Amino acid sequence: MTTFENPHLIYAPIAGRAELARLIAAAGGISITESVNMANFGSTDLQETGESKKNYMSPSGMPLLQHGDLKVSQSGAIEAYMASIAPRYKDLTQQQRAIDMMFMGIKEEILHNCAKAIFTTQKEDKNKAVEDVCALFDKWGAVFEDQIPTEGFIQDLPYPTPADLALLNITTAGYMPFGSARKLAQYDFGKWEKVTALSDRVKADEHVSKYLSESDNTEANPFGM
Repeated sequence: MTTFENPHLIYAPIAGRAELARLIAAAGGISITESVNMANFGSTDLQETGESKKNYMSPSGMPLLQHGDLKVSQSGAIEAYMASIAPRYKDLTQQQRAIDMMFMGIKEEILHNCAKAIFTTQKEDKNKAVEDVCALFDKWGAVFEDQIPTEGFIQDLPYPTPADLALLNITTAGYMPFGSARKLAQYDFGKWEKVTALSDRVKADEHVSKYLSESDNTEANPFGM
């Protein structure tokens, strides 16, 4: 059985449900390895090794993570684990971690609805898909704009935590499905000034900036959408 000294992420060559975990690793100071293979989508076994995804408590979905003897599925669990072992985040309080996990959950809710709009609703009724995306982004944009700080980061720390990274993922960093949904609806998050400013501050973090400049997955669009 193959074991990995560094966290090993298994997904596809897109942003999707793995992008926030990648951002947390990059911003948090974790070196990870990855297996990215579109053929693993929907399969019950990993194409590279033949290993069953059941070993990760997954019937067929991804992302998956292996770190030593640990094998887990579900993006929220992977993101929380990454944040828990990241050197940069070692001193976060339980309350701060709860805030981060809340934003992880919000990200996942928005991601699910964006994916539904671009992969399902659009095929049946494009106008309805556009309406759904605009309503979704307006609903959450208003909440973000009301609650996030005018300066600094969400946790009032000198660096971005997973909460800030989740907001960046939703609004800027991650073409599939967020960017594709924005393109479909011609939606501009620039209407939310505080949201845009915070996203810009997160992108300017040296670790985040380096990751975004080197990532092959963040803006990947293999579906041509």
